[in-house]
Amino acid sequence: MDRVDAVDRRRDCCGAGILAALFLLLTFVGCGNGGAPSVSGESFASPNLLVNRARIEFVKNAVAANEPVVSAAYADLLRTADYLAQQSPNPIRGELKVPGFYTNERETQQQIVRQLRKDARISHALALACAMSGNKAYGEKSREFIFAWVDNLTRPVHGGHWWQQVKLARRGDTPLAIAYSFPAFMYAFDLLRGEGLVNESEVERFRGWLRPFVEYHLREELYKDNSQSWQVVFLMCAGHVLQDGDLFDRACRYYRHGLRGQIGADGRLPKEVRREEKSGTYTLMALEGMVQAVHIAEAHGVMLRDLKSKRGATLEDAVNFYGGFLDDPAGWARHTNSAKLNAPGDKSDWGYIFELPYSWWHTPRYLGYMEKRPYGYDVERCYTLDFATLLFAE
Repeated sequence: MDRVDAVDRRRDCCGAGILAALFLLLTFVGCGNGGAPSVSGESFASPNLLVNRARIEFVKNAVAANEPVVSAAYADLLRTADYLAQQSPNPIRGELKVPGFYTNERETQQQIVRQLRKDARISHALALACAMSGNKAYGEKSREFIFAWVDNLTRPVHGGHWWQQVKLARRGDTPLAIAYSFPAFMYAFDLLRGEGLVNESEVERFRGWLRPFVEYHLREELYKDNSQSWQVVFLMCAGHVLQDGDLFDRACRYYRHGLRGQIGADGRLPKEVRREEKSGTYTLMALEGMVQAVHIAEAHGVMLRDLKSKRGATLEDAVNFYGGFLDDPAGWARHTNSAKLNAPGDKSDWGYIFELPYSWWHTPRYLGYMEKRPYGYDVERCYTLDFATLLFAE
């Protein structure tokens, strides 16, 4: 929710000049019409974002067999869904205009983001409960939340300068709020479509509502930090929902562009480490976007997991480096300019981020970061990976 600091943004943006303009031109030309998409149409069937039909059946079988980790996560999902089913949607009416966090409108920014993220996450939790349990009442309630926003939120508009003292951009936090909130709506929609709970006219209504937000977010973020990672997640989800192979391919290219400079030789995310006392939380925010992007891409047949940065490091290196922060926040401080860091009370408080990596690499060390399993709804510092244990535990 905070933005990059002014010094970093000034250096990366102001020094770019003509090269930045040329890069953006090539992005539009090369990414918009880059030949036949590499993703097959079958990948756009529903559900196939965070979960597919095979995962849903896996969970059902694990619960029937009383497998302890998955069964506990499933029970937590249903308890949460029973509570959320009593809530009512609270959509923003009119335009989505989100001011920057580092301005005198911070309170407004936080109120808008909370309102948007809350209903998006509720819609996803209820849709997931429907798909996992077969209880259509959860799905109908999820549908109510989704279409309350479809019927009321109209389009995105610039929110103002993202930093009070630096007038480099006029969009405020509107793009970032879209990027880390809308995927939950799309995860929910994908599940409801897979369960047959939206008809074709409703599918087109949702797609028509989504398109202005996609068009607003097509230009690649020039500064390759967590905001670019979340842009990738948003555009991948949109490519799936819109069944647009070119858009999905564009998002994959953006991921490759970002990864090149995002991971240092030792696994650090240098632009997040510059956040000083917030370096740990911003690294977590970036990693949440990156692991989701890889998971979604691979569900569509695009392998991104083992890509290397220009420093020769991989996403696995970045996850391992973050583990060092959880093990020893004081020791991590030597990578920053801050003697004090924001850190969890217990290293497993933020352990949800290791569920996907553990399913990929089976690193025993990761289990030590996940002692507070199952990770369910509204986990501290989590944006869209609610119910990570249910979604990814083996």
